[in-house]
Amino acid sequence: MREWRVFPLVMCLTMAVAVPVRSQGTTTASPAPKADEIVGRMLEHNRERLAALESYTTERTYRVEYHGTGGEHRAEIAVHAEYTRPDQKHLTIVSESGAKFLCEKVLRKLVQSEEEAVQNSNRQTTISPENYKAELIGEETVAFPDSPNGLKTWVLRVTPRVDNKFTYHGRVWISQDDYAIVRIQGEPAKAPSWWTNRAHFDSRYLRRSGVWLPAQNVSTTHVRIGGEAILTIDYGTYPVVTAHPVVQSAERHNPAALEASLNR
Repeated sequence: MREWRVFPLVMCLTMAVAVPVRSQGTTTASPAPKADEIVGRMLEHNRERLAALESYTTERTYRVEYHGTGGEHRAEIAVHAEYTRPDQKHLTIVSESGAKFLCEKVLRKLVQSEEEAVQNSNRQTTISPENYKAELIGEETVAFPDSPNGLKTWVLRVTPRVDNKFTYHGRVWISQDDYAIVRIQGEPAKAPSWWTNRAHFDSRYLRRSGVWLPAQNVSTTHVRIGGEAILTIDYGTYPVVTAHPVVQSAERHNPAALEASLNR
């Protein structure tokens, strides 16, 4: 049971750590920018927005279900999460239920590894020109809580430049108004281990107080000897989020614009 969780863990951590971003009201370019331009703007905005995020508090739920030759097993733990910039994340297990061995060998280890990984994130998973080839395959308006008419997004197909257990093939939805990652669907470029033959993940994000944060990650793994394991992380509603106004690159060299930004 330990092996199949490796890739979902890597992907969950990457998304949680790499993509907290802040809305900036960027207008959509016309005609559509090229894929490399979209990725470049996303990376630039992410650096600025990540710097703006100061702290958050939320209540998470980690849940795993296994159906296969070994029968059906379930486990769940509740976790209190606190983040403080630049890299201090504290995860406290509040309660647990279900199969004891899943709680101890899978969920507890997942929480422990995530807390440690904040300070040791793997750069191979970052969506960047160095790691991935990106292709713009269309536009899509997705349902979104704070957008009555939906959220307009660019849809990119990403292909890793190097296939390994940290990279993935998939699609990425990037918001047109602020170049934030809204959703990622994908599968590992290489099987995480001999124990699995297929794996898939779906990560979604939400906006709180203008800041984008992980909302949910669902990772499904098919085991070679038969069966399926589903790991779901619900990241909660983030009742407490603290972020200061974003200072864009141009504003850093313009005192008047910087002052205006800080007084928004």
